[in-house]
Amino acid sequence: MLQLSRGILSRFQAPIRFWGFHSAFQSFLLKNTSSQASSTEQMQGGKGSHFEPVTHKGANVSKDVSGLNHKNWYGWAEELRKLAMHPEQHGDTILQVTQEAIVIADKFPKGRKHLLVVSRQEGLDSLEDLNSSHIQLVKNLHALGEAWVQKLLEEDQSLVFRIGYHSEPSMRQLHMHVISQDFDSPSLKNKKHWNSFTTTFFRDSKAVIEELEATGRVKPCGDENSLLKLELRCHRCLFVQPNIPRLKQHIQTCRAPFPPDSCLQGYIIMKN
Repeated sequence: MLQLSRGILSRFQAPIRFWGFHSAFQSFLLKNTSSQASSTEQMQGGKGSHFEPVTHKGANVSKDVSGLNHKNWYGWAEELRKLAMHPEQHGDTILQVTQEAIVIADKFPKGRKHLLVVSRQEGLDSLEDLNSSHIQLVKNLHALGEAWVQKLLEEDQSLVFRIGYHSEPSMRQLHMHVISQDFDSPSLKNKKHWNSFTTTFFRDSKAVIEELEATGRVKPCGDENSLLKLELRCHRCLFVQPNIPRLKQHIQTCRAPFPPDSCLQGYIIMKN
């Protein structure tokens, strides 16, 4: 049975209490992002690499004749939608199909285990398209993700998971990430990849459900591009690392507790 590990909270020590103010801390960092040296950004992918321009979306936005915004999705950004709408044509790719969703392995996983739960409902491209009529759908997507977490934990009880959405997705069709928190993958290559899963750019599924129930919508973060430009901080101990190779080396041995606020709210999922 999936439940919050109390042991992880018992290891909570004073130096890590800053995690209780994690969101506020990120807001502070956002205000100071513009003053960071560009040389630090250029180092984020390792020696000799350059900071990747932050264009996380797979679409450009233009105005139609009536003045309304219209998204033009790039060809590659349509692939998830094709899978969701026509699963019968992609049987070798899809792990599970339901009336409401498909489950697939992320083509470029950012952890040892990384799945996508993709909605099959027309007209839902991202969180901003959700309203109160979609609450049950989002709950069902969450339940499907949790069921897969349990399967994966039965295979490897050392894994730890989060389930959630990118505030501004790179691909069309609403999809939820089920990702292990080891981030042990050669596909995790740059600052944008890291920060899209370890800052408030990543919206935990339970929080999305609660916000929909309370307000009938999911508000954007407000400064998604700046979140993706934040410095490389360990998602457990918050220590800053100069580049991706050093970060990966660090997280392999870091045993600091996960953020207490995330644990208490059930965002961190593991075997007891």
